[in-house]
Amino acid sequence: MTELPDDPQDRHVHSTFSDGQSSIAENIEAAEKIGLATLCLVDHVRVDTTWVPDFVSTVQSAPHSDQLRIMYGVEAKLLDSSGRLDMPPDLPELGRVLIADHQFPGTDGPIHPREVRRRLDDGEMTPAQVIDILVLSTARAMLKVDRPQLAHLFSLLPKMGLDECQVEEDHLRLLAATAIATGAIVEVNEKWACPQGRVLAAFVASRVRVVTSTDSHHARDVGVYRRVPVLLEDAARERWPA
Repeated sequence: MTELPDDPQDRHVHSTFSDGQSSIAENIEAAEKIGLATLCLVDHVRVDTTWVPDFVSTVQSAPHSDQLRIMYGVEAKLLDSSGRLDMPPDLPELGRVLIADHQFPGTDGPIHPREVRRRLDDGEMTPAQVIDILVLSTARAMLKVDRPQLAHLFSLLPKMGLDECQVEEDHLRLLAATAIATGAIVEVNEKWACPQGRVLAAFVASRVRVVTSTDSHHARDVGVYRRVPVLLEDAARERWPA
């Protein structure tokens, strides 16, 4: 897949259940107005989150047209290098679990990207070490949940002063192979403009399913893409392996 899917979709939309500004109903209304065929409603969770059953019930009972397929899931951040995710146990069945690199997954827990940048600047860590840990943690997380989705993959890198071009081919092969083995999908994220063309081309060549997402926090942004088409065009020009 190197262009926008035939069915207009948005696989990552937040609501007021977490940090979104629009309700479930408002997001659905916006999706129908713009003519989406698939909408995945997602909100951020932590290990102590208790509202997921109410969230699922609200989505399931929300009125919508037969032309719109509605899915729902949660977004959880990587906590450590074992691939542990910040999510409550005993979740109800979900359409997707989004794996997010909000902070660096250190051995003993999440590390703020500013601290990782300091360690890089001071020579305490190398870019290769940081990327290796991030990739391995992401791969391990995919193995821990059902129906994983990689949310804004590598959005953390520029926050730490790094770039996707520093990710090795072997890293991409590992992520792609793990995605195939686990049935994971990879989103092209509008908000963070990632992953970029080279990374996307690696997934496409490996037959990993790629979907499009806005990561919207307001209904006005649901299904509205400006950066994603450019990323997909860049991927189409790439050759894998490079």
